[in-house]
Amino acid sequence: MADRLNASCRCGGVKFSIPAEAAGVFCCHCGDCRKAHGNYMAVIGAPRGDVRFDADGTLQWYGYSDKARRGFCSTCGSRLFKDNIGTDLLMVSAGVIDGDTGKRIVKNILTEFKGDWYELPEVHDA
Repeated sequence: MADRLNASCRCGGVKFSIPAEAAGVFCCHCGDCRKAHGNYMAVIGAPRGDVRFDADGTLQWYGYSDKARRGFCSTCGSRLFKDNIGTDLLMVSAGVIDGDTGKRIVKNILTEFKGDWYELPEVHDA
């Protein structure tokens, strides 16, 4: 496997990469994530300083609280990031990784808020 995972929005206006050794996939079931994604949000936490941008001209941020913001492409609307301000990790939407990730779901969080229309995704060892 390559040492970095490449990622992009649907139109290619935002392109970036994260370290391949980034953590496994976390699924957040909170109301904010469900509203933003239409379902739970599957993310890979990447060290903020290790996210490398190749193109970010259409990257926009929506700050919905003083603690968090979401990054998206202003052209195609792809939801790319959740940024919990003040933490060392940038949460990357798992679905924007180009190709296979080599990752598995390792944790479901805030499951008490999950929608009643789906079952929790299966969790695997890290």
